[in-house]
Amino acid sequence: MNADGIPYSASFDDIYHSPDGGLGQAQSVFMAGNGLPERWQQCDVFTIVETGFGQGLNFLATWQAWRADPLRGKRLHFVSVELHPFTPADLATLHAGYPQVAELAAQLRAQWPLLTPGFHRLSFDDGTVTLTLLFGSADAMLPELDVRADAIYLDGFSPAKNPDLWSPFVFRQLWRLSHAHTTLATYSVAGDVRRGLTEAGFAVEKLKGFGTKWAMLRGRLARIPRSQPVYAGEHAAIVIGAGLAGCAAAERLAARGWQISVLEAADGLATGSSGNHAGLMHVYCSRDDNLLARLSRAGAAATLQSLARLPVEAAPFHAADGVLQLAKDAAQAGQMAALAAESNWPPELVRFLDADAASLHLGQPVAHGGWWFATGAWINPRNACQGWLNAHGDRISARYGAEVTVLQQTAAGIWQARDAQGMLLAQAPVVILANAAAARQLVQAADLPVWDGWRVATRIADSAALPVHSLAGRAYVTAAYQGERIIGASDFSGDLQAAEASNIAALRAVLPQVENTALQVLSSRACKRPTTPDRLPLVGALPQPWHSGYPACHQPWQIPRQAGLYASLGFGARGLTWAVLAGELLASQLNGEPCPIERKLIDAIDPARFLLRALRRGEPYQVAAFGMASDDME
Repeated sequence: MNADGIPYSASFDDIYHSPDGGLGQAQSVFMAGNGLPERWQQCDVFTIVETGFGQGLNFLATWQAWRADPLRGKRLHFVSVELHPFTPADLATLHAGYPQVAELAAQLRAQWPLLTPGFHRLSFDDGTVTLTLLFGSADAMLPELDVRADAIYLDGFSPAKNPDLWSPFVFRQLWRLSHAHTTLATYSVAGDVRRGLTEAGFAVEKLKGFGTKWAMLRGRLARIPRSQPVYAGEHAAIVIGAGLAGCAAAERLAARGWQISVLEAADGLATGSSGNHAGLMHVYCSRDDNLLARLSRAGAAATLQSLARLPVEAAPFHAADGVLQLAKDAAQAGQMAALAAESNWPPELVRFLDADAASLHLGQPVAHGGWWFATGAWINPRNACQGWLNAHGDRISARYGAEVTVLQQTAAGIWQARDAQGMLLAQAPVVILANAAAARQLVQAADLPVWDGWRVATRIADSAALPVHSLAGRAYVTAAYQGERIIGASDFSGDLQAAEASNIAALRAVLPQVENTALQVLSSRACKRPTTPDRLPLVGALPQPWHSGYPACHQPWQIPRQAGLYASLGFGARGLTWAVLAGELLASQLNGEPCPIERKLIDAIDPARFLLRALRRGEPYQVAAFGMASDDME
């Protein structure tokens, strides 16, 4: 704080908002300058993009006005970039000066994400208000953003103090994210700002400023950027598959008012890869913060948020009470300790525990330490699936014993799903394939490189000899749920008894106290893990099948797609981590909303990525080249 009690940044030698009041500036400059609230009354979904989140006053003032407006639309999206995010404790101190928005500020702090780079999506007011925070510099984050902004709040420290936020590159990115009716407002009338916005494609004008500031800027587009078409058809979809992927996708679309028909070949939900009694979820960590690490963080956060939105059960079926990933030997423990020390990960995300601390956490001695994921979770997949299907009343209908063997598209663009006898099971303009490797039995998805790897999970009775928390590493064991645990997961080559014995031996190898304890084995099941060549899922619009006359393509947006056909497949062992995030991404794409993850991550899981690589090399695309394993083992 400065001497006047205004939040102040020593790094930029500037205050966070007008000395005449932060909320007043938000209302008079950014909202009124963008014609709000009147403009959002004309839209079902309204999207605001902001540069410089700071303490969040612009968001809080906008959210407050949205809540108070009986003529508002259905959904508000607020997307904001912030290079130096505050901690929750700092936010609490800053928000104490604004009792007008105390309740909303408390909700914001309660969901405040870990301070890790990238996109963070928060949901408020039953999903009608969505905040997507982009932690990083504007010149790094804005190119990763896919959105059609209706209004732009050009905020941040003054151009003289923080020129990077007001650069020609940032202005061009904001223009790229705009459409014909986008507006812009900012407190700054600096000449470089006016010229930069004009050169980027905006037409700007001066208006009376707020408080003691004599002027502000308002802008509209002078040139319209090229943009990808947005789906504008009926809000109805078929989801094929009632496991984690399908149920999560159905819930995310139904939350936006879609009517969903779920078709499942088996006689119930979560019978395949999603059918274990319990599963584990924790983030992945890497030295270079690679694609897998970033996707796992976004996915784990999305799953925990989704589960928190479900009704509280009398007997909880999930708990984020921590997972310990044990090192396999002393050398790996040393590597894990060094990586945790040098990577500056938030301790709430992961921290290294030595053998003594790990033993204390588990309630029994272990030879080596490992990574403690404080928000790691165990989850019963079947209850999660059922909760998602029940979340939106009759917007979701599920039909079991309904195996789709044929997809046909009518001249009007409607997809029809039929069984082996030709019976029509459902029809809709959109289909989401969420049936793992079985999707390849449909001609439209035959070229997708996804196949089943087989693993065995063993169900055992709980025992005092087992650790207090869930354990991962060379072997995994879940925390107790309904008096039972799951251990695993050995490879399966056809001998279930041998795989079961391997699971027990692996557990005893890492937990000496269990070595001489008789474990009560209840059952074992072989389950498929649908996987891909790069171990990342397939999420997004399906490409047109390759043929010898395929057009030259170098970017994902150039790939011709099968209209209305999408995939959510290939999660491997990370279905609990990625299913909700995949569903949120598909729902965002279909509704023309801001995407929940960076463009680089969207491209990394694009179902067309393997085809695109072949096209870039000028080679024919052959799915057989990936050497996929047989899917025939039963």
